[in-house]
Amino acid sequence: MEQEAEERLWEIIDEAEVSLVITQGDRGFPHCRPMTLLGYEEDGTLWFATSRSSRKVSEIDRNPKVTVCFLAFEGGAYAQMFGKAEIAEDPELKAELWMEEWGEYWEGPDDPDYVLLLVRVDKAEYYLIEEDELWVIDFS
Repeated sequence: MEQEAEERLWEIIDEAEVSLVITQGDRGFPHCRPMTLLGYEEDGTLWFATSRSSRKVSEIDRNPKVTVCFLAFEGGAYAQMFGKAEIAEDPELKAELWMEEWGEYWEGPDDPDYVLLLVRVDKAEYYLIEEDELWVIDFS
């Protein structure tokens, strides 16, 4: 049953039209912003691209606990993932995940302001709207 629950979680993430990364803002309130999920590993690792100079990086430096929400409107579900974020600067991974359309933000995969945001998920939950079911998955 747990494997089926995990498989459904990743289906929701794949189907999601919107993903939101939520950090602790500088006044203690949550700060939410849409971000594009670049990829994930089924051990609960999520990858995003960001700027080193962004506000989210300084918020994560202060408090690495984040929530990532995925909204799958068509699939009638949403998922939340809770974990710790860190900045990753692996040059090979940055080059592998690089997208040409990001040229308007960064000069290329070697741009020092282009970094990867890695989220290591401890726990996830998802809600199936039509079934009125809440599922919880522990990654730790």
